[in-house]
Amino acid sequence: MLDSPALLLFAPIAALGAVLAVRYWQHALFGVFVLLVFEGALRKWAFPSAQAEIYLVKDAILLAVYWGFVLDGRRNQTVLRGVASIKIVLLLAFAFGCIEVFNPNSPSLLVGFTGLKTYFLYAPVAFILPYAFRSREHLLHMIRRYLVMAIPVALLGFIQVAAGPDSFLNTYVSHTEGPAALAHFGHENIVRTSGTFSFISGYTAFLSFVAFLAIGYNLANGWRIKNNITPILVLILVVGAMFTTGSRAPIYTLVATGPVILWLAASGRVLPVRTAVRLCLLLPIVAFVALNLSPHSFEAFAERATESSDSTVDRLLSPVDQTIEALSGAPALGVGIGTTHPSALTIMGTDEFWWLGDLLTEAELARVTVELGLIGLLLIFLLRFLIIGFALRWALSFKDPAYRALGIVLMIHLAVASVFGSIMLNVTSGLYYWGALGLVLAMRRFEQSPRTQVRAVLVPGGTKLKPVSSGS
Repeated sequence: MLDSPALLLFAPIAALGAVLAVRYWQHALFGVFVLLVFEGALRKWAFPSAQAEIYLVKDAILLAVYWGFVLDGRRNQTVLRGVASIKIVLLLAFAFGCIEVFNPNSPSLLVGFTGLKTYFLYAPVAFILPYAFRSREHLLHMIRRYLVMAIPVALLGFIQVAAGPDSFLNTYVSHTEGPAALAHFGHENIVRTSGTFSFISGYTAFLSFVAFLAIGYNLANGWRIKNNITPILVLILVVGAMFTTGSRAPIYTLVATGPVILWLAASGRVLPVRTAVRLCLLLPIVAFVALNLSPHSFEAFAERATESSDSTVDRLLSPVDQTIEALSGAPALGVGIGTTHPSALTIMGTDEFWWLGDLLTEAELARVTVELGLIGLLLIFLLRFLIIGFALRWALSFKDPAYRALGIVLMIHLAVASVFGSIMLNVTSGLYYWGALGLVLAMRRFEQSPRTQVRAVLVPGGTKLKPVSSGS
């Protein structure tokens, strides 16, 4: 492996990239979120023989970003207030995770170190991302650019459905020789799309996050169509693309959280009457177009949803039931960090989790319980509870209505991911989780800084996103 052509090719590129990432860590951090979207395309289409190396590139870039941030010294500027409790619990969880690496029930130290990476490597993003933005206008500009980037990725889902199962576009990353088996849904046996991602789970995590981001951005703009066609188009496309994945969770999440977002927006004074009327007229159009972008996908989705053996209530209660079962069966200190992660199978060179016995589980909090025991579960749950609570308080206390609109939607995303998401198991979800918290902290940083105080500007029909203050 050490003398493989792929490694010889990527080694010098990686070295140069590391140097540049340290020097230009802000741009490199933004680049990680772009690479996250197109990493799967590189792995399954461009360089399938080097998929393992490509998978680790973003991690290497992030380590360089962290080092560049420390050398830059920007952490001493405008110290964020009110996040000490989150940092303390995070450090305690990290310390406990380090101990769990040496859990005697774990099959390998390498499994433990890999688990430590999946739990904590992406957490610093939340506290570094706020310093990558130069000003309020820069933050909003980067959000809009990310939404624009989502357009071709969402369109690819429709193209993959139209191309059919025999097309080279429809493939997942395979960890064995030969192509991975495709998943299908509906009576017409439509392929479940993965877009530019390695697997379906990454695509659905991307579509869900972008949908929330588009809702927040459009809400901050008062849902005006004039000069706001692109963000509205993004929302239509990503919602339509959700049906091509065959996954119910993203659709159910939007339907369930929509009323909560509207209620918080109304109580947060970012949903005036004129905007509410405009929203009532616009949302049916958005829904109608999204449902008809790929009628076959929607029909297959409806068939899967109505004919599924498990109900929505069962799916909601499943994490709780599995966690309770794991508490009763797992050792007091768990089996060891990373022992339920799929990478453990690769590391141990086996097809079975023989070290888990009958402790196999699916829900993430149940996996945390199996790996870390009761203490680890309490630390992780406390950390996520603090993040939800602080995000809610900050979102509703922002002076800038645009910040409040974005903060409310990002808080909902954090809450859903904390309870039902796969932050450790799904790399895409993990990066978007800590990235969402980073966006909230960035807005909080700008409002805390004397040089970036923003005067809220309300206009008839909503909130203008025009520059109203100077950046730092």
